[in-house]
Amino acid sequence: MIFNNILLEKAYLQTRKSTPPAFGAKMRMRRRNALDKAYRLLQANPFIHYENGKLLLLSESKTETGEAKFYETSSEECRLIEPGDFLCHAFWEDFPCWHRAAFEIVEKYFEIVESSSSEKAAQTVSIVNSLSPSWIVKCFVRHRV
Repeated sequence: MIFNNILLEKAYLQTRKSTPPAFGAKMRMRRRNALDKAYRLLQANPFIHYENGKLLLLSESKTETGEAKFYETSSEECRLIEPGDFLCHAFWEDFPCWHRAAFEIVEKYFEIVESSSSEKAAQTVSIVNSLSPSWIVKCFVRHRV
């Protein structure tokens, strides 16, 4: 997936602001570190698959044998799916992980993209509706000749 870097940064910043107030100082720092890593890795490696509320990510870490690791994350859980099928260690320990942070950023990214396209459509309709018929005819006649 190719991200619009401006919208990705906006999604990252909005996600960073939405830290739950119940988090203590250590948990806020862990979440911030996870969000920073997720943002950095989404910029460097945008090869993700998002479908039906699930995000498939290629991890930067590898197994002891050099195999790539793939994580699937959603709002409910985060798990290593290849190789094996295990819960993410940080998720298991109930800590913020960069995989779930990436999921939050990607979801926020799609919200921003969707809202900006609906705003553009509304602006276009508004502009078209505000044009007077005589102005449209003048433009048409001028360009036709």
